[in-house]
Amino acid sequence: MKLHTVILVLVLFLVLLFAGINWGLFARQDSINFIFFSIEAPLGIIMLGAVGVLGIIYLLFIGRLEVSSMMEARKNSKALEEAQELASSKEKSRITELQNVVSGQIESLGGRFGVLESRIDGLGDKFSGTESKVDDIIKRFDEEGVFIVKGPREEDENGKE
Repeated sequence: MKLHTVILVLVLFLVLLFAGINWGLFARQDSINFIFFSIEAPLGIIMLGAVGVLGIIYLLFIGRLEVSSMMEARKNSKALEEAQELASSKEKSRITELQNVVSGQIESLGGRFGVLESRIDGLGDKFSGTESKVDDIIKRFDEEGVFIVKGPREEDENGKE
C-alpha cells in the first residue's frame, strides 16, 4: 500500500476508536443549528458521518488520480513504442542507404583498380624494353669499365653470332 493510503486508514481507525470510547457523548441528543433550520440529533454521529463522507471522497479522488496516471503511463508507453519503431525503421533505411553507397564506391574502386592494373602492365612492358637496352649497354663495357664503341658493322656481326 502507498503511504497516503496507510495514513488515511490509520487516521480513520483512530477516529473510530475515539468514537467507540466516547460513544455516550457521540450519541447524546442535542439541538443542532444549521443556519436556516435546527434539529434535535446527536452531533457526534453527524460528525462521524461527515468524516466518513470525506474519507470516501478522498479515496475516490486518489483512485481517480491513480487511474489517470495509469492511463497517462499507458499513453506514454505507446508513444515511446511508436517512436522506437520509427527510429528503428529510419535506422534500417540509413543502413540500407549506407550499404548502397559503400557498394557503389567499392564498384567504382574496382573499376579504378582495373585501370591501374592495365597501366602497370603497360609500364612493365616498357620497363622490360628499357631493361634489355640497359643490359646491352652494360655488355658494351669491358672488364675494366671502359666503354667499347662499336660501329654499325660490328653490331651486325655480333648480332649474327
